[in-house]
Amino acid sequence: MARQIPEGERFFNFEDAQKLKRSFLLACELFEDYQFVQLPTLEVYSPKSWGLSPFLIGTQTDRSILALRSDWTVSLMRFLNSLREVQLPLRVFYWGPVFSPKEMERFQMGIELIGVPFPEGEYEVIKRLVEYLKAMGLEGLSVILGHTQIVKGLCKDEDAKERLRKKNFYGLKEEDPLYHLLRAYGEDEVLEEFSERFKEYSSQCEELRHLGSLLREAGVKVLYDLSEVRLQEYYTGIVFEVFHPEVGYPIAGGGRYDELFLSSKAVGGAVYLDLLLEVL
Repeated sequence: MARQIPEGERFFNFEDAQKLKRSFLLACELFEDYQFVQLPTLEVYSPKSWGLSPFLIGTQTDRSILALRSDWTVSLMRFLNSLREVQLPLRVFYWGPVFSPKEMERFQMGIELIGVPFPEGEYEVIKRLVEYLKAMGLEGLSVILGHTQIVKGLCKDEDAKERLRKKNFYGLKEEDPLYHLLRAYGEDEVLEEFSERFKEYSSQCEELRHLGSLLREAGVKVLYDLSEVRLQEYYTGIVFEVFHPEVGYPIAGGGRYDELFLSSKAVGGAVYLDLLLEVL
């Protein structure tokens, strides 16, 4: 009798394993101009450097807490901060699993640009990730852009952020900023209307418009969603998600984070490889 697989545990069949192998080999080829980084799967947990709920697995004899890696970006910044000297700009790519108590194990391929300002950093990361996905055989991709500063400015508590995550209009009145934030989805006219109503965010809307224009010139389909919320709290500027027409959830995402490594300009993004297996 076959052993029952516990809930949350996952085995990849031979076909899916081959797809994951191809995703790694393709990343090595397309990101040959980036440095490949391999980071520890098992890390010493520190509340100051971890933002997401950690996958804690035990303690050492000195009572330090051990956890499985939950976020490649945080792990990379911890590694860079341990070095005596880092030459900027730095371009790296990674491939491997991340872990969480809820989903256990997921595979990601991602790139990080350290020391590259706006809009060059965002443009390069998004364009290169889209090229990677297309090389994997995916078509009809669209990129959704948002801005962390707008969300943080208009969302005063976690309940408000949860409304944005669930796209929940219930009980909101037109005078509530969240009502207009949730409605701010579409093309350039969305930015024009929003910046006219909330003039204090006109500079952020202009950043989004400028980046969107650059990406469209490169053949990328772009839409805006000003209610876009990322789970990670370290993002400081524009954030993005990539969608495929046959998948109802983002297949890639990332954004700008300028405060993790010695206040350096930085932006990165990841492709959620295990979520793509059905459409590859």
